[in-house]
Amino acid sequence: MEIMLKKSIQIKISILFLAIFIYACTGDFEDTNTDKDNPTDVPATNVLGYALENFTFYNYSVEYCVNAGEFGFAHHVGKIQYPEESIYQYRGGDINSFWKLCYRYLINLKDVKDMAKEDGATNMEAVAITFSSLIWHTMTDRWRDIPFSDALGAEDGTYSPSYNTQEEIYPALIDSLKKANELFNQEGTDELGDGDFLFDGDTELWQKLTNSLLLRIAIRLSNVEPTTSKELIETIISNPGTYPVMTSNDDNAYYNWPGTDPYQEPLYYNKVVDSRDDHAIAEALVDTLKNLNDPRLPFYAHPASSDGEYRGVTVGLNGGITIKTISRIGTRFRDVAAGFSPIMTYSEVMFILAEAAQKGWNAGVTAEDAYNAAITASMQENVTDEEGSIADSEIAAYLNQSGVAFNSTLERIYVQKWIALFKNAEEAWCEVRRTDVPCFGPAPEGVMEKEHNRGPFRQPYPSSETELNKTNSATYVANVEDSYWGQQMYWDTRTDVY
Repeated sequence: MEIMLKKSIQIKISILFLAIFIYACTGDFEDTNTDKDNPTDVPATNVLGYALENFTFYNYSVEYCVNAGEFGFAHHVGKIQYPEESIYQYRGGDINSFWKLCYRYLINLKDVKDMAKEDGATNMEAVAITFSSLIWHTMTDRWRDIPFSDALGAEDGTYSPSYNTQEEIYPALIDSLKKANELFNQEGTDELGDGDFLFDGDTELWQKLTNSLLLRIAIRLSNVEPTTSKELIETIISNPGTYPVMTSNDDNAYYNWPGTDPYQEPLYYNKVVDSRDDHAIAEALVDTLKNLNDPRLPFYAHPASSDGEYRGVTVGLNGGITIKTISRIGTRFRDVAAGFSPIMTYSEVMFILAEAAQKGWNAGVTAEDAYNAAITASMQENVTDEEGSIADSEIAAYLNQSGVAFNSTLERIYVQKWIALFKNAEEAWCEVRRTDVPCFGPAPEGVMEKEHNRGPFRQPYPSSETELNKTNSATYVANVEDSYWGQQMYWDTRTDVY
């Protein structure tokens, strides 16, 4: 089934680009003398496909995810060669590029939304809103306060957009996702077309992602806006007909890559096409998995080539690493051209509900049952080979271990969620900052002007904002210390951290 889906996506990509080629080669004299590299009228599904594929590739790429910090800041992966980013000597060009790319895709999706509204295509409009919200959420959780409300107004003459605080952005994202859900509930008949590389036109899966993202945002606010968080989670869970969410691994939002160059899984592309070998599994993750006898270890990591042992790298070392002694990223996550990028999973949804229930909220399930279901889902999606998925008896044995068995603490939920979020580096880093579990200090050999007792709070602002939007950005840039520290995220309520 998975192979057929990947082939289907590959065929659809080819069809999209063939359609654009054919369109560019037909028509009258006026068409012939029109710049076909700058079309003025493109089907919404083509633009959607472009935004989905490009954003996902870059958001999960080595340049903008692994090197830019999230994998390392979450202590899932560390650098074993060229350690600049892991010791906070970031590449300004990468920061600038990802910032620019995010706004490019947001403009693309705004065009999709506008076209959909004009055509009365409620499903397409809802999808554009949902994926836009995901990009905005990614950006604000990296940089905190960003240009938002008038950031896409260049066509209206706004070339120096003002900033909005994260306190303003989060409620707006909640409203946007609720709007998308309302549109899905109108049960429109419009089809998403060949550009839906994520769910192959399945609007039910899109709606589940929409509301699952609402749960993600709600739990992120749980320590700073508990009333808002509680009400949102309880509203969603109490009304499954109106607010459907992911209910099994079949609902996972995996971007499945076709596997043909250049449409290959980003980490595979870096390893095979770019011929790079700069990253390994982090020591904290390997040691945690080993201590818990976790069956995910041989799937998350390769054994070290020197002695067959699983051994992680200390994140933030400036050289001196014998790379043959360190475990690389496992086959499922890096060695498959037709691999996947995990946007959101059912396992994450159940960890959210486990936390909500443990806080005493109505999550529709007990904290223990949600916790066990979350781990089970993570095992079933990750511990799998040619012979099938992990046996139920093995999962039960794992859940009964003293270091794993539910003990009515948030910390245990947080540790297991951190493990399950492997490869979803952005989300894992957010959870580390929100919960302080696991608790990580700064890079041991980090290049810093000040002393810090925690890992980075944020990404540096791009220099382009200082150079081109100085009037609006100056106040926010001033809140940054040591590029990666300073003002904490709105939802980061940790105290005595710096």
